[in-house]
Amino acid sequence: MKSITDPHLIYAVADSKKNKITWTKYTADSEWLYLGEFANINRNLVIDAINAHFSEETLYVVTTRNGSRPVTKYTIEEDILSLLFIHNFTIWDAAFIQVIEFNKIGTMRCGQSLA
Repeated sequence: MKSITDPHLIYAVADSKKNKITWTKYTADSEWLYLGEFANINRNLVIDAINAHFSEETLYVVTTRNGSRPVTKYTIEEDILSLLFIHNFTIWDAAFIQVIEFNKIGTMRCGQSLA
């Protein structure tokens, strides 16, 4: 599958899928995982979740209409460190099916789009 490079298109595709996501529950009442505090981010939790949830090399970091971009799984940690605790954003696989959402309050959740 060819990588999309236009940030507006990446954002639009992700936006069209966001209401069709089934989130994985990690406890009986929540799908959110706590990442730790800003000064002490649990990087292993983030990287392990990315490696477990995505099998493809090309991923999409979706932030804004102008800031969304393709990245590689191998550079994803560097790509998202500046976003954690500052922005709400998502990471999608190339087919826009698998997703991880990060909230600027220090939580994340994993899911899958139904369509």
